[in-house]
Amino acid sequence: MHRYLDPTNDISFLKLFGTEEHKPLLISFLNSILQLEGDRKIKQVELLPKSQAPIIKDAKLTVLDIKCTDQRNFQYIVEMQNRSVPGFVKRAQFYAAHSYVTQLAAGSSYVSLKPVILLAITNHVLFPQKEDDHVISYYKTLDTKTQSNELDDLSYVFVELPKFRKQTVELLSVQDQWLYFFKNWKKAQSTPDNTPAEVIEAYRSMEEYNWTKEEKDAYVKASIALTDEYDARRKMQEEGHAKGKQEG
Repeated sequence: MHRYLDPTNDISFLKLFGTEEHKPLLISFLNSILQLEGDRKIKQVELLPKSQAPIIKDAKLTVLDIKCTDQRNFQYIVEMQNRSVPGFVKRAQFYAAHSYVTQLAAGSSYVSLKPVILLAITNHVLFPQKEDDHVISYYKTLDTKTQSNELDDLSYVFVELPKFRKQTVELLSVQDQWLYFFKNWKKAQSTPDNTPAEVIEAYRSMEEYNWTKEEKDAYVKASIALTDEYDARRKMQEEGHAKGKQEG
């Protein structure tokens, strides 16, 4: 038995970051992962409706995401990706670009477009060619000669949870605390030392006794759906290997 429920589950992720009462958690997470300091820090967010999500061919393979804007009207997409999906990086770019262009109402000026930042948390290794301890990758458009960033309206952040291996005594920042929470929820029996208030609230929100019966039922259904998909993929791979051997 685990003290905390899985925060990467579709329903947990929505409960954690997609509610009005948990806006401070989302703000803390964004500021820490995006390394925002001083006047660049997010102070408030407005959650955006799911109706703004684009229709994508492989949308059924993508878990829940949260969209919000900050006080500067910058748009953030926070996505939890449990499944290893072919073409995920391309899909992420399509999603960010879609969110960017749909800001522009008919007759509006291009100067009104605001930056879009897509932040994806993956439960699998996304970039195996990078170092094992390269947990967070930041991408933006740069001039290849000067490394300047004039085309700064689209950027991407990818968090690879399997690469995060710090233990509790090594958690020196709010970013570390958030990553530890997502990676080690299963073995955690209490909050680590020096855990900030927002992350403590995240742990508390994942304790089962704080969930309604309807929320728990939805959580279980989401877990079963993910397990069924893994089983179906494994069966397809096994059948493919068997067919390959037979043909060989």
